[in-house]
Order: sequence, then C-alpha cells, then structure tokens
Amino acid sequence: MSSNRTGQNFPGPIGTGMDLMAGCIKKKEAGFSLIESLLSLFLCGLLLSLSGYGYNQLLPRYQLEGATQHLNSDFQLARMKAIGQNCYYRIQFFPKENYYFLERESMTANSRWPGSQEGLPRKFKEKDNPYYLPGVELESRSINPVFSPRGTAVGTTIILRNSSGRKIITLSTQGRVKVQEG
Repeated sequence: MSSNRTGQNFPGPIGTGMDLMAGCIKKKEAGFSLIESLLSLFLCGLLLSLSGYGYNQLLPRYQLEGATQHLNSDFQLARMKAIGQNCYYRIQFFPKENYYFLERESMTANSRWPGSQEGLPRKFKEKDNPYYLPGVELESRSINPVFSPRGTAVGTTIILRNSSGRKIITLSTQGRVKVQEG
C-alpha cells in the first residue's frame, strides 16, 4: 500500500497516475431509478401505439397495390405463355364472385373457348388461397382479355377497389399495362 500527499492509503505505487484517481473514486451506481424505468416504458408504449395506428391506416392501400401487382403479373404471364406455347390464352374474370383465372385455348373443339384452366384461381376473399387480399374487390371489367401467339391482346379495362380507393388497370392491344388511380 502507498499513501498519497494527503496521507490516505490506496492501492498502487506513487507516480503511476493511480494516486491522482484516489480522490475521484465514487460509489458505483446500481442501475436506473424507478421513475426513469417507468418513463422509458411509457415512451415505448406511446411509440408502439402510434406506429400501430399508422400501420392499420396503410394496410388497405398495400392490399390494393398487391392485387394490382398480381393482376399485372398475370397479364404478363398469360402473354408470355401464349407466345411460348404458340396458342391463345385468356384471363377469365368473375366480378360477382371476386376471382379470376388463366385459361388456355381448347385444341379439341371447333371453338377455342372454354379452354382448360391453368394454375390456381385467383380468389381475393378465400383465406386458403395464396392470392387472399381481404377487402379488395374486382369491381368490373370490360371484356376478358385474350392473348395471341404473336404477343398482341384484346384490350380490356379492369377496376379493383377497396376502402383506400380504386385502381383502373388498362390492357392495350399491344399487351402494355397501364395502372391509374381511380
């Protein structure tokens, strides 16, 4: 043990810098006080409640965007299948039942339609369906779009809506898709 200039004993040799720290050593604090803990919990709860409110307001908009993206990608899928398999494809819409599906032309009959359904039906209101988007409705359509092996299409307009608004999806005869707010 060494002593500093005031005569107090402390661990460490004189002149190493530890003698200067001897008067600065304080009792170690054990943690946060009860008031600090309650204040931090209150602020965390406030932030979570505000973010939850914002999320619930944005959810219908995201669901409508998701339905629009599904429909857009299915237009492109039907067009690419028509070109790749050198046959006609169409998307059959059922606005009252709120679903649609891809259909390949019938090769056996004199008429192309009805054809054979390809893949799952896209049902927005059925929970077991991977295309489940609650609240989104297929409001209307002008005609069922048909895609030719040359990549052209019979144009159509489809309207999707929910509580956040409407999307008007227009398919041109060249196969281009245009999405507008409605």
